[in-house]
Amino acid sequence: MQPENISAEEFDERLNRLHERREELEERETELTSHDHGGGLPADQQNRLDRVRGELADVLQEIGDLKDRYADATGGPAEPDGALGE
Repeated sequence: MQPENISAEEFDERLNRLHERREELEERETELTSHDHGGGLPADQQNRLDRVRGELADVLQEIGDLKDRYADATGGPAEPDGALGE
């Protein structure tokens, strides 16, 4: 099953939105880890950090999938490194 084609405008809009979300999550991750002063994070903060990192991984996957989808739609090559290669 082939994914639906995506226009350049739609691609740019979605990619920008995903990058904004990635930046928000990276800031939250930094904020949470900055509270660790060598003694480890309290359980509630560690749980929040784990959730943020999970969301961040999902967003990175979405970025890679979107780039691959756009490459398929335009006949371009897929990025072998995906979102993590940025």
